[in-house]
Parts: sequence; C-alpha cells; structure tokens
Amino acid sequence: MGTVTERQVGHIWRRLGFGATGVDIDHGTAVGTTALIDELLRRRPTTPAQWKLPNLSSWSDQAPYLGRQLQLMATSPNPLQERLAWILQGIVVVGVTDSVAFDDLRRHVTRLRVNPFGSYTRLLRDTAVLPGMMKYLNGDQNTADHPNQNYARELMELFSLGLKSLVTGRPNYSQNDVIQVARALTGYTYDWATGKIRFDPSNFDHGQKYFFGANQGHAGLAQVISAVARHPAYRYFIPARLFQELVGHAPDVATLKRLGALWGTTGDVRSVVTAIAHSPAFLAPAAIGTRVKSPVELLASGARVMEFPLGRSDYGWQLSSFMNQHPYFPPNVSGWPEGTTWLNAGVDMTWGGIVQDFAAASAGSSRGVAARLWLRESPLSAPTAAARLCGITDLTAPTARALHGYTTSGAWDRYRAAGTLALVLVSPEFLVN
Repeated sequence: MGTVTERQVGHIWRRLGFGATGVDIDHGTAVGTTALIDELLRRRPTTPAQWKLPNLSSWSDQAPYLGRQLQLMATSPNPLQERLAWILQGIVVVGVTDSVAFDDLRRHVTRLRVNPFGSYTRLLRDTAVLPGMMKYLNGDQNTADHPNQNYARELMELFSLGLKSLVTGRPNYSQNDVIQVARALTGYTYDWATGKIRFDPSNFDHGQKYFFGANQGHAGLAQVISAVARHPAYRYFIPARLFQELVGHAPDVATLKRLGALWGTTGDVRSVVTAIAHSPAFLAPAAIGTRVKSPVELLASGARVMEFPLGRSDYGWQLSSFMNQHPYFPPNVSGWPEGTTWLNAGVDMTWGGIVQDFAAASAGSSRGVAARLWLRESPLSAPTAAARLCGITDLTAPTARALHGYTTSGAWDRYRAAGTLALVLVSPEFLVN
C-alpha cells in the first residue's frame, strides 16, 4: 500500500494534468504535496511555437492535429495548461458540423489553449466572434430581420450563468432576456473571401435593448459580455464547474462565495484554480479516486506512462465510433458526459485494443518501459513496480493476485513485462481519475 503522500501525489497529477509516472510519484513524494502543487501552478505556459500543432485546414487533416493535441496532453511541460484547455473545450463547446469546418474548430481550440489561465471574460469575447462559435450556434445568421437565439441562450445557460443561481436558486435570466440579448448580438456574418467573421451594420438591430432588469441602450456584443460579467451568477457558475472538474464534487456555498470573490467580473481563472488546488477539499479522501477517466483521459494518461508517441498515431476513429468522445465531435453544445457513463463495453474493449498497441510498441524497444521493468524487477516484485510506473500506488487484492498470477506463470522476459504493464492499464485502479 502506498503512503498518504504518495496517494495524494498521484491524485495531484491526475487532476492538474493527465496522470503520473513513477518518476512523478517519486518527485512529488520527495518535495511534498504543497510544493508540487505550487510547482505545477508556476510552470511557464507553453506557446504555439512549442506545440508544433500542424497548421492545416482541410477536414482530412484532423488526424495529425488530434494526434499532436493528445501527445501534448500526455507530455507537455505544463500539464495544468493542458488540463485547463481540455476543461474549457468541454465548457465553451464547438464541434465540427456540416457548417463548422475543421479549420474553424482548429482556431477555436487554439484560442482556448493560448492562455487558459487568463480572463474568462476575455475568452468569451474572443470566442464569440470566431468562425467556429459563430457557425456552431448560428451567430452568423443572426440578423435584425431574422433573429436567431441560439448563441444568446447558450451564452447564458452553458457558458456563463447557468439556468439558476447556485447560491439563491432563483432563475438567472428569462426568455425575454434571451430575445433581447439575441437582438444585441445581431450583425455578424461570415466572409467567405477571407474566412473571417465581419460585422455588418446593416444587419444589426440598432434599437434599445432591455435585459437583466435594465435598459441596456443600443447594446452590442461588447455590452452583452460586460452585462453578463456583472451578473451576480457569473461569479459562481464557472468556478463551480472548475471545482467539480478538479475536486470531483460540487462546492458548498461558503466555498463557492470565496471562489466567486476571486473570479470577479474578469473571470480570473488562475486565482480560482490556485484556490481550489490549495483547498483542503482538493486532497481530501473524498476527492481521490472518485472520478472515472474519460476516453481522452485514458489515451493521454496511458500514452504518458508507456511513452507511446500519440503524435504519430490515429485513434480518432476509435474515439468517435466506439468510445464516443472524439474531441472535435461533441454530442451537443453541452459537451461530453461524465462519470460512470464511460464504464461500458465499447470503451473497455476499445481501450483494451489500444493498450495492446502501447504494450507491443514497448515490448519492441530495448529501451522502453517494458525493458526497464524486466531488467530491474523480478516476477514477484513486478506487479507493484509496474503499477507504480503507471502512477498507481495502491493495488486492490484482486488486482494484485491477478498480476502475480500472470508474472509468475511463465518466463520473465521483456514481453511478459509489457503484458504486465498492459494488465495494469486495464485494471480498475487505472480507470479511475
């Protein structure tokens, strides 16, 4: 059994990144949990030049882009940046559709990745006028003569306020607010010549708008975002989502109010994430091992510990057809489901096949993880060592027995070591986040 500190270190890496290696566990245990959290919070954000994401635009170029994005989740020097960018991709949702091209999606994802620690209010302003969001929620079809309410509704319901206040329980907006905000968001159109969104004053509703209980004058997009940021519910909705993602359960009202004070009208992501990571709830037993890894998390964490080059692979069809979590094809604007939804035959069987790829690649390398396990451990010590290499510090008795049965049932060589690692990756312990 691992120590409390080891267990907490593994948890930190899973929630502020995409999982730990054995080296990560050793380092975190040596420096302590507080220092490890501070270290991850202080790491310099990576830049587009470092990402080396393919600068491609055709729909057929999604595979290399996805492979590189998953590789960054697994190996970036700033794992928290990757984690926050992925969380935002599930909140400010855009997907490839008949009208949203891959290039539109790529630009949206790039904006989420550039500075996920910064102002969420600014992020809302920026993404609102990118082609991806405009096309996804019909903002480019919202004119004074033919208003479209899609973006106005989702801006309030999913991106900023929520249906009801998390503090008072009262509705945060009305249908009339949706109508009036939609009027304020008119005038934007997609320019096919430039591939950009432009504002056309002739399509804008220049009349006065009344929403959130006040006359907002001749409000346009900037005024809408400012009004949303001043709304009392704005301080709580996204901080609660971040707390849920990082801790694993909803915050109590007192915690929510403290986070709301840090969030303010600018949407200070870094301050809120820092407060969450340093809160007692983050490392409490109730938070550790209480979430199920999604397919994307499985790929990133598995590739990380097995040192598998996702950038040269194409698992998009497995994610889309069998695991139901392709990052560029969300089921709807609400994003992907969470929790035990991912404990199903489609995910488990597909994940087992992917793990075989990881294990085969490792077995074929004289310097891979499997070789190191084989050379350093005996069949009796291998199960615990393999688990630690995969970031797991505690094995249940059934898993330990199964691993010991496998490691001692034949010749102990590089291939059996790879098989041992594969069994760890499909164990219940690895499936939890």
